Amino acid sequence: MSETQTADTSTAEHLQTQYTETDLRCRKCQSIWSPPVANVVNLDTHPQARDAILRQTMHKSRCPVCKTEVAIEHIFKVYDPEQKLLVQVRPKWEFNAGGGEEIYWKRLEDLILKHANDDIRVDIVFGFDEMIEKYLGGQAEVEAAMARAEQERAEHKAPGTIAIEMAAARKQARENTTA
Repeated sequence: MSETQTADTSTAEHLQTQYTETDLRCRKCQSIWSPPVANVVNLDTHPQARDAILRQTMHKSRCPVCKTEVAIEHIFKVYDPEQKLLVQVRPKWEFNAGGGEEIYWKRLEDLILKHANDDIRVDIVFGFDEMIEKYLGGQAEVEAAMARAEQERAEHKAPGTIAIEMAAARKQARENTTA
């Protein structure tokens, strides 16, 4: 398993975007490959991840041989520096299979202890839907992300390009107001 991370000197290293690879086996043709997955996503340095979560395209891969789509169940964290919020996203099934509220409180306690020295709020969600409802603006934001995806396709832009452009414009506007 290899790990990489991005450089951002204003954020603690453990809150920077970090990727790793995971080994997958296609259920259809049995091919094995190692797609990248995020361990931590910093929404300031990687705003396109917000749209990937809203579109529920994050942590998906296609078999390189038969092209079957595979949803990758990978626990990861989303850090929003503007909100001073870190959310751990766990598989949806884990809440019911792992003990419901008891598992939530145990996982939350572990996360709080791990980030006790960080000036942030922490929470845990089970699945993309809960993340979207609690922290990303719900169905209205899903629809806006889908509209951006349609616009990107129409303009032959890479997925997430508009989110990056919008984040850069917001950052520039903030800098202009504080200058």
